[in-house]
Amino acid sequence: MRKFRIAVCDDELATTDIIKNAVLAAFTKAGETCEIETYTSVAQLKYRLKTGVYDLLFLDICMPDGDGIAFGEYLRKQGDSTEIIYVSNREDKVFDALKNRPFGFVRKKNFVAEIKTAISNFIASAAKSEKSTITVQSKGGIVTVKLADVTYFEGAGKFQLMHVSGKEETVPVYKTMEKLDEELSESGFIRVHKGILVNFRYISRIMVSDVELSTGELVPIARRKSAEIKERYLELLQDYGSILL
Repeated sequence: MRKFRIAVCDDELATTDIIKNAVLAAFTKAGETCEIETYTSVAQLKYRLKTGVYDLLFLDICMPDGDGIAFGEYLRKQGDSTEIIYVSNREDKVFDALKNRPFGFVRKKNFVAEIKTAISNFIASAAKSEKSTITVQSKGGIVTVKLADVTYFEGAGKFQLMHVSGKEETVPVYKTMEKLDEELSESGFIRVHKGILVNFRYISRIMVSDVELSTGELVPIARRKSAEIKERYLELLQDYGSILL
């Protein structure tokens, strides 16, 4: 059986203990095992991540030595796709946090109910992700990557370019955009433009003529489909565990 590795970071020691106990209870009830480490500062967690890896991070947003959102942004820029659940009363920061592609947002004032839902969704998503890879026949041979690491596909004439998080080089894929859309729509990919298929996990903002990705890139959007795209994006956020306020 897989053992999940989890980190909890909150500047209040009592809060880290509460979160740790609740998470442990939820995993045990689901028949899963986990190992939980706690930190009371962003600096401690950042140092630990130099030599260790986690499956899930629980982060407070406002801490004396750092901002949980800024730390999440730092991780994403490093190519770290570790799932993040923010635990905070700062509901006004939810949309700022979305640029880091968090798995969810748990409000401290409704902690007991929301933590159970978040853990349940995480376990279900993890089981699905273990099977979620994409294998393509490319110019350099057969390439296999995790679907969660694919940011978007870009049309390039007779083939499509697959953009992968943390990689500068794109991977040419010899399938039509229509075929990719058909095969990946149920895995969280949205056709935002005739030549662009985006992994919803990397969307940080949907604007009138562009979609801003958490990588900082802008990709075009089909204006006549903007309402439909926004609706699909919100559906996927809920399906994959994000708590919408």
